[in-house]
Amino acid sequence: MNNTTSKKSSNFQQALWLGIGQFCTFAISFISAAILSRILDKTEYGTYKQILYIYVTLQSLFTAGLPSVFSYFIPRLEVGQQKKLISSLNRIFLIIGTILSIILFAGSSLIADILKNPELSIGLKLFSPFPLFTLPTMGVEGIYTAIRETKKLAKYHIFSKAIMLVGIVLPVVLLGAKYEYAIIGWGAASFAIFIVAMYMKNRPYVSIKKMEIPNMYKSIFSYSTPLIGAFIGGFAISLADQFFISRYYGTVAFADYSNGCLNIPFAIMITSSVKNVLLPLLSKADATGELQTAFKTYQNAVNKSIILIFPLLVLCFVSTEDIMVFLYGSQYSSSSIYMKSYIIREFTHVLPYFSVLMATGLSNKYMTMHIWGAIYIWVAGFVITQLELDAFIIVLAHSLFYFFCSIYAFICIYNKTKFKLINFDILKVIIAVLSHSAICGFIALQFNYHIYHSEIPIINLVIMSCVFYATLISTGKLLHINYLESITRIIKKKI
Repeated sequence: MNNTTSKKSSNFQQALWLGIGQFCTFAISFISAAILSRILDKTEYGTYKQILYIYVTLQSLFTAGLPSVFSYFIPRLEVGQQKKLISSLNRIFLIIGTILSIILFAGSSLIADILKNPELSIGLKLFSPFPLFTLPTMGVEGIYTAIRETKKLAKYHIFSKAIMLVGIVLPVVLLGAKYEYAIIGWGAASFAIFIVAMYMKNRPYVSIKKMEIPNMYKSIFSYSTPLIGAFIGGFAISLADQFFISRYYGTVAFADYSNGCLNIPFAIMITSSVKNVLLPLLSKADATGELQTAFKTYQNAVNKSIILIFPLLVLCFVSTEDIMVFLYGSQYSSSSIYMKSYIIREFTHVLPYFSVLMATGLSNKYMTMHIWGAIYIWVAGFVITQLELDAFIIVLAHSLFYFFCSIYAFICIYNKTKFKLINFDILKVIIAVLSHSAICGFIALQFNYHIYHSEIPIINLVIMSCVFYATLISTGKLLHINYLESITRIIKKKI
């Protein structure tokens, strides 16, 4: 095997292991949500989800893109400097975690008033100590992706999410259908994961002596400062949907929204893996002047991602009601409209512009798109609520934002690198696969409506999937699209 083939295979295997870890993460999240939504009533479950949304949103704001520092800097540093970087960032995360815990405790009543849910005052106080354990765990993925040990990372993801699943579900099953028990279990699991994460972060550098990094904090914050603005914009964007739906449509609607706005696990497995593997690869290529070679890897990965992901997204789009009922029960069939609106944004994630922007020093452009995006999302949300339109339109307006981001990112990257992230070859693949998948989705949907329909959601999903993929694969040859090629290469671990 020549060096080029070996390198490609290695890159693919790194992405594959990372994808397996991502898939297990989302699968376990689905399982916990499916169990809790059946045990807790909608009010209890909605409060639980609101607490987690508040935490995740504040976490994104306070960490301000710091986790991506690992993937960007580690490929550029000596091993001893890597250890110094990780140690310094651990201290920063611990400080941020302390601040976040204080804010959650002290601001719980204010947040409860803003979102018009008095239970949040109690729930957020109960939850407030846990960021001390969760924030320092950040960076494990960046470290192990950068040092190309994603197989160990996959094992960590599986273990940590399994512990979280048991921690959340077991107290609710044994002690009673109260969101407080789920929160306490969440915290206990977080502490166990904190211990494992600290071991994982130190393991590659046990026998390594720390080396000083010239102007370390200046370098870190020069890279991450634009991301602070981006994540403030991202914080406002993330908060908008939750705020408008919680405040103007109520807890029940929020429960429908939170279940419907989910990522498709296999799609995220591919897109997240490609993004996370590309960032250190492109960062190193930018430092060594080999971006053109790295961009060929990008184009190859995107074309294969389109062939794998677009058909799945179309199938899920036409099957949303059965998916919601299967996962969460018949009371959440109304979540299907949120899922349709949410899936639209998934199509844009196939083009990982974030990795290219960060690696090529265009983080300021990433900030700009999020600042303007925040203004757009809040104005759109205000108009929608004042017009008393359906809540799902808020999610739809949010999804359109990602299309605007993609177009802006393509223009900025081309202006600097003269490389088209969506060139004519990629555009042909997008049009061919999307239109072909839409036709096959229509055929599967008509089969379900007019030929065979079951009252059992899983049977409908299996039958529609079989009709969809049988039609897709058999007719793909007419368009010269081999949908099985990427799957067989996954099985054989080739690219």
